[in-house]
Amino acid sequence: MNFVLIGISSLYLVSAIIVLSSKTNFQSVIWFGIMGSVSAVIMMIIGAPDVAMTQFSVGVALVLIVYIMALKKQRRVRLGFLDVPSMIEESPSGLRGLEWEIIQLVDEKEGYHVEPVKFSSKEEALKAVENHEVDLICGAFTEDDVSGRTKGIPYLETSIFVCNGEEIDFARLKHLSRNAISPTPEFLKKSNYVFVISMNSPDLERDIHEGLNEIRSSGNIEKIVGRYL
Repeated sequence: MNFVLIGISSLYLVSAIIVLSSKTNFQSVIWFGIMGSVSAVIMMIIGAPDVAMTQFSVGVALVLIVYIMALKKQRRVRLGFLDVPSMIEESPSGLRGLEWEIIQLVDEKEGYHVEPVKFSSKEEALKAVENHEVDLICGAFTEDDVSGRTKGIPYLETSIFVCNGEEIDFARLKHLSRNAISPTPEFLKKSNYVFVISMNSPDLERDIHEGLNEIRSSGNIEKIVGRYL
């Protein structure tokens, strides 16, 4: 019995350390719930089942639900997007594409509640993020689309071409080619695809940068690009 109690107490200590050292609030809340559950088990072992049940029902379940609801409300991210094949587009099963997968990976790390908002033009989407109607926009935006009231978070190098007198990025050019349209593009310059955010979103900017760094270091970015481009 003593060995069991020591082992569970050690787990409690480890959980407490992880709660304090977690990089995100969402991770801290989850480990707080684990720590509370371990505490309830310890109370049960030492002969206090009534206290254990109170701890589990109030100190774990209720508190965990309240914390998660609060985090979801605070960490709601309104994602504006343009429907661009291979990058982010609607499908019968929901959104799909290179940018959507990256957003999902960042979401898994940070615990965001993402609310997609579709726009029909670049101008409309850029105006929405400038006016704080959305927190973030994507849809094959490049560094050239970033204004003085927004920030661009680069995540992938691309090329800009001139086709029929208009500038076009690689993803849109590839879509034209797939649809049996034979453009005659002329290379113009190198650029970067970016996620565009408001100037007043330092927390979101930090979280996206951290998420992108992890995705790059794990090699996932190359796998995602390979699937779509």
